[in-house]
Amino acid sequence: MSLISNEPYRMLDPFWNEMDRVLRRGKESYTDGLYRIDLEETQKKVIVTVEIPGIENPEDLRITLNESQLMIQGEIRKIIHEEDDESVTRHTERYFGKFSRVLTLPALVKTDGAHASYRNGLLKLSFLKDAHPAARRIEVDFH
Repeated sequence: MSLISNEPYRMLDPFWNEMDRVLRRGKESYTDGLYRIDLEETQKKVIVTVEIPGIENPEDLRITLNESQLMIQGEIRKIIHEEDDESVTRHTERYFGKFSRVLTLPALVKTDGAHASYRNGLLKLSFLKDAHPAARRIEVDFH
């Protein structure tokens, strides 16, 4: 006769382990899944489209590329209504603060000839494929 230990809460262990993992990630890791990204590849290009609503100044968005690692960093600032100095927020669902996202591109790309634009909350990046890339910061055209 085999003995089976009586541990009724053992089946909850995966749940608690996942909760620990999520809570230990920190605020920057939380923003990883906050903004939706489309990643496309053609014969000659890699195209990235990111939904990041709320950025109003070019200095609030920074894009760097190192080989096939694309890093998008920025800050969304809360709009302060100057006519109502005593306003009280009753409910908010939008994210305000710093964010960071790192993507691995499907191919090595050239930094020369890279194009970035931001319009209506969409960041569009376009890179030409290359076998010998170099690290460089990419400037964003604001419309």
